[in-house]
Amino acid sequence: MKAKSALQALTTAALALPGIAAAEVQTEYLFAHYQEADLSAGKGGGVGSERYEINSHRFRVVSPIAGTIGSVNFTYESLSGASPWFITPGADGRPVQVMSGASIREERVDIEPGIAFKFEDAQVSTSIGYSKEDDYEAFNGGAEVEFTPKGEAHSYVGGIGYSYDRLEPTDARVAPYEYRIDKADKDALSAYAGVSFILDAQTVLQTSLGYTLSDGYLSDPYKLAWITDQANTVSDWRPGRRQAFTINARLRHYVSTLGAALHVDYRLYDDDWQITAHTLELAWNQVFADSWRLTPSIRWYSQSQAYFYAPFYAAMRSDGLASSDYRLSPYGALSLRLDLRKVINRWELGLGAERYEASADYALENVGVENPGLVEFIAVSAKLAYKF
Repeated sequence: MKAKSALQALTTAALALPGIAAAEVQTEYLFAHYQEADLSAGKGGGVGSERYEINSHRFRVVSPIAGTIGSVNFTYESLSGASPWFITPGADGRPVQVMSGASIREERVDIEPGIAFKFEDAQVSTSIGYSKEDDYEAFNGGAEVEFTPKGEAHSYVGGIGYSYDRLEPTDARVAPYEYRIDKADKDALSAYAGVSFILDAQTVLQTSLGYTLSDGYLSDPYKLAWITDQANTVSDWRPGRRQAFTINARLRHYVSTLGAALHVDYRLYDDDWQITAHTLELAWNQVFADSWRLTPSIRWYSQSQAYFYAPFYAAMRSDGLASSDYRLSPYGALSLRLDLRKVINRWELGLGAERYEASADYALENVGVENPGLVEFIAVSAKLAYKF
């Protein structure tokens, strides 16, 4: 899921456009390739392993429809490789990552239609979505309202969303796990509200608050955790409820003398699994020769660990919870991106690349034991868009 989230973030960024004129029909195609660095033999107890590789194709159409703006996003992804399975203590006490083996091969199809209604001072947008892969099916929907009072230097935005996910592990009856679900589901409800301020002719500040409540099966059926006093593994098991809060701040400043814009984004995340995370991103959007745009950016991330997480356990917890998933571990990450766009009449061409590395060294607080399953990846993308 981390791989899919990272690739989705890259493709979403590559498809983002400053807007569409009311009379334009716009089509876009984006190809993205995501490749995780192989697990080193040092972290795998002398055994290396190939990790995730994902190819993604995304198509988008945006068109005016009877006074509204309609859109359709369609995504097809193919994924293969190995993923972290469980962690054992090595001879020297350091954690050793055991991988799933290169048996994961799956495909995902996602479709999301939406429509936006424009009013004099406001816009109301709605969307629904459906995603399907070998063992997973998801439905989602949401609505957003933007309102800008006449003559005011600020605007408001708010939205709600709901998702329902159904999981049926493909190896539910054959995997040699102590406990394996045949099927399970979860749902999530989210809401957010924000306000944008025009500080001056060249500067805009946006702040927002968000809340998400997830309920149901929140564990990972493909992961295990090692219990030392049992000399055996147990299934990954997490609380069935999770509340998360976010605070976002975005600053946009246009530097007219250079024909460029500085973007500064900060996000604070906190949930009742005791994970607190900070994200800071800086980007420089430089326009040159009228039709070229170059955007280098750097993103830093740091999080604390879930209260029930451990690389491995001396004994089973009294509450039965157990997870060695690196996504719940304490770590930091650094990401470097470069995006290039070129406009040729009604065509727009784009290329993008990202280099990401997760490490205890980038964490805000000291990390006692680094999870050996942390990810490093390279992602590249190519985009083609046309306006009618």
